[in-house]
Amino acid sequence: MRYSLIFAGACFALSACQTVPSVTPDVDTPLGIFETLASDEMEGRRTGTDGNRKAREFLYQEASYVDSFKSVIIDRFSFERPIRNAEREVTGSERLDGYNIEGLIVGETPDSGPLLVITAHYDHLGERDGKIWNGADDNASGSAALFAIAESFEAKPPKHDVLVVWLDAEEMGLSGAKALLEAEKNFEGRAVFNLNLDMISQNENELYFAGAYHTPALKDLIAPAASGLTLSFGHDAPEDGSDDWTMQSDHGPFHAVGIPFGYFGVEDHPHYHRDTDEFETIPQEFYASSVQTVVNAAHILDENLGDLARVAE
Repeated sequence: MRYSLIFAGACFALSACQTVPSVTPDVDTPLGIFETLASDEMEGRRTGTDGNRKAREFLYQEASYVDSFKSVIIDRFSFERPIRNAEREVTGSERLDGYNIEGLIVGETPDSGPLLVITAHYDHLGERDGKIWNGADDNASGSAALFAIAESFEAKPPKHDVLVVWLDAEEMGLSGAKALLEAEKNFEGRAVFNLNLDMISQNENELYFAGAYHTPALKDLIAPAASGLTLSFGHDAPEDGSDDWTMQSDHGPFHAVGIPFGYFGVEDHPHYHRDTDEFETIPQEFYASSVQTVVNAAHILDENLGDLARVAE
């Protein structure tokens, strides 16, 4: 599936008054990818299952059509997963293989300078009690939006290298993100910023951005990215308790090693981790606004990456 983008020139500045990037994705293709990933054909995309394999092969094929990618690879990793009984007690463990899909977009100084790593997990919960838990919002929504971001860098090439990663096994202890950092040896001294997308479609008007508590400059930078929705900031401070999302998705392992992050997502909703998280429940107008917002944010981050990226500790 391919789609075009409209580019109308833009300027950027490190300030609250910066111009919003004019790179406008045609949302039809992200919606098509979204719908396919959330279909029964993918069997809920649980890591280690045939449905997950189907999702991986589909995403890899679609990524191979994106002209902005210099390369697209699949990286296999292994991890231990605890086995729990009905009372959530650990009764054993199993070793599973996961597969991250990585697409590299080169900037003006390939293989040097700061690196923007943009992530979204494509796995979900699979089948339970005879029902398929398709994980439309969580996280077919973010996985599909990565294509809009990648294609936008064809219309307006990035200043810096951009690594786009579809992560596996988020639902199993953020294992794909941990494996990425391990495989890349924390990017071997290169300054990095992580933008993570997880659940960006199931709301009527509000999208959250987390990470500005840890990197205060992000609030003024990202606020102008909002397009057709209310962009709220929060869910990233210790006083938020269980509502602190800092370690609750794939940006968490980046934060743990000192790499700054930005995270787009919606608050929990009645479909979260339920078999009702289906493509048919998604408000498509809101999703289109979310896609435009995350595309805007990706370009803002690229333009200001030298001030934001940090070397892992």
